[in-house]
Amino acid sequence: MSDTGKPQFSARWDVRTGSPRKLWRALHDFLADSGFEHEYQELRLQDSPIEGTATFSDWLAGYRDREGSSPFAFPRVLLGVLLCLVIVLIPLGLPLIRSRRRTIRTWVRLGVEGEVYRTRGADIQTAHAAEVLDVVADARITMDILAGEASDDDDYDIKRPVRDEREINKLQRDFQELQSTLGSLMPGQTLPSVERLDS
Repeated sequence: MSDTGKPQFSARWDVRTGSPRKLWRALHDFLADSGFEHEYQELRLQDSPIEGTATFSDWLAGYRDREGSSPFAFPRVLLGVLLCLVIVLIPLGLPLIRSRRRTIRTWVRLGVEGEVYRTRGADIQTAHAAEVLDVVADARITMDILAGEASDDDDYDIKRPVRDEREINKLQRDFQELQSTLGSLMPGQTLPSVERLDS
């Protein structure tokens, strides 16, 4: 997976979860359910210099392709047909006719960064109140999105970002839909506020 360039739209969420790995799997499922091709990888926790904590920082990327029209599609076809009329220039005309369509790739990158620590809270759902020790992770999730002409060399690369106003409007609608869907997943991953334990 390579970095394709500056994102055209971005969003971020700060969440608290009891399991960073469960959150990570939910993000993988979000990409798959949204139709993005991506490779599954495990979230790696790293020891922190502060006792009783661990940190994590990772990202995953996905892409989906669709057919779109090239800029100046009609003049390309017209010139291609004219070149094909001159039998000798058919090798020049056919590629021009074929170039009226291109593959538009939408690339999404989800980043997760946070810290896991032990906590103390109260369980008041039963008739008897009890103190509960648990693990909590505060995390920041970022989503970046970019669309452009698909690279022939790498599934995750984009040759050049879209500049056409219609394509940018479509990307913005896609981004808003993804932002809404991912935002609706976040409350299901959050926990009530808890008191941090000092080691």
